[in-house]
Amino acid sequence: MSVTSTPQSESFDDGSFHALVREALGQIELAATELDAFVASLSSRHRNVIRLRREVPPESLPFPVVSVPWYPLGYRCESTQSRPSKELAFAAGDYYVQDAGSLLALAALQAHQTDALKNQIVCDLCAAPGGKATAILEALENPGFLLANEPIRSRVPALLHNLSRTGSNRFAISQLDPDDLAKKLTGCFDVVVVDAPCSGQALLSRKRQSISALSPHQIEHSASRQQRILSAATRLLRPGGKLVYSTCTFAAAENEAQIDGLMDSHDFTPETIPSLQPYASPITSGCYRLWPHRHDCAGSFAASLIHGEASWSAKTFRNNKPAKNTVELDQWFAESTHEHRYFGNDSSLYAIPSDAPVWVERVAKQGPEIAHRTGKVWKPAHAAALQRGTSLRSLQTMDVDHDVAAQYLSGVPIPCPNRGWTVVQYHGRPLGWVKGDRGLGKNHLPTASRFTQLASPR
Repeated sequence: MSVTSTPQSESFDDGSFHALVREALGQIELAATELDAFVASLSSRHRNVIRLRREVPPESLPFPVVSVPWYPLGYRCESTQSRPSKELAFAAGDYYVQDAGSLLALAALQAHQTDALKNQIVCDLCAAPGGKATAILEALENPGFLLANEPIRSRVPALLHNLSRTGSNRFAISQLDPDDLAKKLTGCFDVVVVDAPCSGQALLSRKRQSISALSPHQIEHSASRQQRILSAATRLLRPGGKLVYSTCTFAAAENEAQIDGLMDSHDFTPETIPSLQPYASPITSGCYRLWPHRHDCAGSFAASLIHGEASWSAKTFRNNKPAKNTVELDQWFAESTHEHRYFGNDSSLYAIPSDAPVWVERVAKQGPEIAHRTGKVWKPAHAAALQRGTSLRSLQTMDVDHDVAAQYLSGVPIPCPNRGWTVVQYHGRPLGWVKGDRGLGKNHLPTASRFTQLASPR
């Protein structure tokens, strides 16, 4: 998701600002006292929460937590002295840090439920930086698959980094305009998630947006863009598929009006989610809102719709001839080549499960990287070390304690009894590669994955 204006320093306490907010909300009406509370909340920053992996018990966390009411895998850190992003548990991939409001779309998707996304083919149409895509990927089961689409090239590295941290290999990344993607993959998805580019009014509290986010021009511009994206999203869905739409803004024109328009122009019905009824929109069924003054988050909007009959035919594809892999993977992995399909370029090799949709290689630019080339030498990829529960197995691993794990994550060499490439693990959770020689492991952790100030064990 992206926003469309630039942050500035603004004053939120004058009458003209109240009037601007009231106009921006459109059909959503707040009583005078609540409007005052809402306006005041737009200048108050809210702490991020964590989203746990489903297999991680909250009692194992190194800080006290309380659950987020609208999403069962979301938790707030109760200690003001703890920083979840500086914990070894975070570095090891036990949880993702994000605003509590962004969990509303996942609640609408019901991604926390064990079977909600089982066997589903999912498209996250505006996927970067990956807060929702990573949760979807963690929930998928074989033969489910995620296509994470991000048209803005500069946002792709962060998306790939976050998807790789899940340890899953059931994804690929495309970089197409939504309309172009819909032309290529019409009717191919069970679920489409649209975290739409918007005016970003919820980002005012984080000083990442300006008062211009409330202007009629900005709202109209964003709404027009959203309509185009949603038109593409409907064509990507199969009949009976689910569309989840979300924004980080409050304007009804960018939220409920978009859903009303879809139901008027396409065969969609709203999905009522009982657990989200306390957050139901007062004006449109199947829509849900979080407010900063009510729910201790930046605020967000989400809706869930079920697609009826389609007026188009789903694309059909012939099976691709498998691409040949010339990289000698058996020097690092004990893996069966028939369980993967390969694609890539001169510097990166990606591997997806053999049961992935046949169209993946037609649109994918990146995916689960298993090898990369520096100069003329191929090396095992960091993302390959992080894989969990896949058929890709490193030949050598070693488990380390907290102190050595922290040392490794800072980017320095560590003691290593093995010779050659070895995956470093902390309590069985993979951290990355070292290359061992004469009792010392040369650190191959990418700079973007390093943590220099981890909290001490408690």
